[in-house]
Amino acid sequence: MPSFSDAALFFCAVWMVLGPLVSQELEDRVELLALGLGAAALTLSWSWSEAAVLQALGRAAALGGTLVAGALFFSLAHAPLRRAVARVSGRLGTRTAAGLAVAAAGLATPFLTAGVGVLLLVELLCALPLDELRRREAGVLGCCAVGLGSGLSSVGAPASAVFLSRLSGAAYATDGPFLFALVGAWLVPGIVGLAGAAAVLAGRSDPAAKPLPEDPFSLWNLLVLTARLFAFTAGLVLLAAALTPLIERLFLGLHPAALYWANAVAAVTDNAAVVAVQVSPAMSQDQLRHAFLG
Repeated sequence: MPSFSDAALFFCAVWMVLGPLVSQELEDRVELLALGLGAAALTLSWSWSEAAVLQALGRAAALGGTLVAGALFFSLAHAPLRRAVARVSGRLGTRTAAGLAVAAAGLATPFLTAGVGVLLLVELLCALPLDELRRREAGVLGCCAVGLGSGLSSVGAPASAVFLSRLSGAAYATDGPFLFALVGAWLVPGIVGLAGAAAVLAGRSDPAAKPLPEDPFSLWNLLVLTARLFAFTAGLVLLAAALTPLIERLFLGLHPAALYWANAVAAVTDNAAVVAVQVSPAMSQDQLRHAFLG
C-alpha cells in the first residue's frame, strides 16, 4: 500500500507535468512551480542533502552561464552574420541559404543553448529575402532542428541538464560527449533532414521581399531569461532527486519501446519535466536512449 510520502511525491510529479497545461498562470511562472515542487518533494521525502543541492546549483549554473556567454557572443556577431547570409544567398541562392540557416541553428544549439539557437535562427532567416509565409515555414522547421540539437549536450536545454543530473550515480561515465554518443546518430540526421525540408519549402527568392530589420539585443531580457532558466533547472534537478525511489518502482521494468511512445505522446508537456519524473540511473542505456528520443 502506498505511503503518504509516495502519494505526496506522485502528486508533485503529476502537478509538475500537468500543471502548466491546465493553468496559464502556472505556465507563465513554470520556474517558480519547479522550484517550489522540488523543495516540497525533498522535504516530504526527507531527502535534503548537500549533494542534491550542489547538483542542482551546478547544472543550473552551467546552463545559465552558457546562455549568457552564447547570447553575448550572438549580440556581437549578429551584424557579420547578416552580411554572411546575404553573401551566401547571393552566391548559392535563397533555397540553399535557408537550408544552411536551419542546419547552422540546430548544430550550434549544443554549444549555445536552445534560447540562443532560436535567436540565431530568427536572425538568419530575417536576413533572407523570403516572403512571410516561407519565412514562417522555415522557422517552424528550424525550431524543430534547435530542439533536436539541444539534446546533444548538457548545456543545450534544461531537459538535457536534468537528464544528465539524473545519471550522476550511473555505473558508466556520463561526462563529455555522452549524450552525443547516446542519441547523436538519430538527432544529427534529423537536423540535416529538417534543413533539407526548409530548403525545399523556401523555393526561389521573392524579388519583392526584403530582409527584416534588426531586433535590438536587450541585456535586461537576457538577465531575466537566465534567472528563470536557473530557477527552472535547479527546481527540476531537486524534484528528480526526491523522486528517485518512486521512479525506479514505476519505470525500471518498462520496455524501451514503451518509454519511447509514452514520451512521444507526452510531447505536449514540458520535456524537462518529463525527464525529471521518469529517468533513473538504474535504467539501461537502451531504455535511456528510447526515453530521451521520445
